[in-house]
Amino acid sequence: MYRHEKTSEKTTALLTPIAGFEENPTDLFLTEMQKIVPEMRDLPFFHHGIECFCPKFVLFEGQWVGTVLTPWMMSVVILPGPQQVWEPRELGDKITVQLPYKVLTFTVSGVKNVPQYLSCSLHSPLDPNLTQAQAVQLTQDCLRMILSMPTKAPKFDPDRRNLFKAMIK
Repeated sequence: MYRHEKTSEKTTALLTPIAGFEENPTDLFLTEMQKIVPEMRDLPFFHHGIECFCPKFVLFEGQWVGTVLTPWMMSVVILPGPQQVWEPRELGDKITVQLPYKVLTFTVSGVKNVPQYLSCSLHSPLDPNLTQAQAVQLTQDCLRMILSMPTKAPKFDPDRRNLFKAMIK
């Protein structure tokens, strides 16, 4: 499920393993994102019409998977789940994760009360015409999409024999 790549020699690695969250960490993670808002407010890509939002995280293969909306981006995030222990990684390292919808590359990130999580930007910067309601709906839809199995229409072969074979299987 994971592929880890070192980005460079840094001193940002945690020294202890990262214990998983036994309870759904949505509210904790949302609070941490809201604490960052004042630091970002004056940046040119800050969308003043957008507030932080997280749909409830979902357990997927033992990890908490969610999406987060902030006034500067929308991302997919993964946090360690119940009874999980993540090895310490350096902030900024890249990890490739196979999700049901597709493979995504995540960056090791951290904030005060969530010392390590994986993040993958979906939209950054946000469209300046995006409303809060549209952004919330998009954030919810993205979470459903990344955890959904992809569907492909079967290829149609006009050869009648192949059509007949497909019908009798």
